[in-house]
Amino acid sequence: MKLSNIMVPYDGSEHAARALAYAEKLAAALPDAHVFIVHVMPSDMVDAEDLDDGGSLNGVPLGLIDRSAYQGLVERAIGRARDKVAAALQDDIAGMGDAVTVDVVADPSAADAIVYYAKTHDIDLIVMGRRGLGALRGMLGSVSYSVLHAADMPVLTVK
Repeated sequence: MKLSNIMVPYDGSEHAARALAYAEKLAAALPDAHVFIVHVMPSDMVDAEDLDDGGSLNGVPLGLIDRSAYQGLVERAIGRARDKVAAALQDDIAGMGDAVTVDVVADPSAADAIVYYAKTHDIDLIVMGRRGLGALRGMLGSVSYSVLHAADMPVLTVK
């Protein structure tokens, strides 16, 4: 099996950092491998700085703005989140050069977003952290458990 596109769901946790380190080592050993670091943010995340008074956009209440204005708010929030994640990972990914992409997606379900991103970006392998607690769901964590069962490609969990 050829591994060209490796995805690492990243939430800033130690488990995600260990998964990223593992994926980097794996990618370094594979010619032409590319690592996609993907952070999932809640789809309703809009910062107050995007709004006039914390509840309106250009005087229009948030609940009444049109779809394109709301989409612009979400895209700005995603852009800010992408910048923050990339800045936080700057030292960790500096040696990867063009072989890494940092991306942010908005979705109410982290697991659904991860699986959808993997399918739409031709991901060959998902490398993700797990919590390592007691029972199976607790051992894997609810997101990694859901991704393991929903993904069509291999999923490697890292403790």
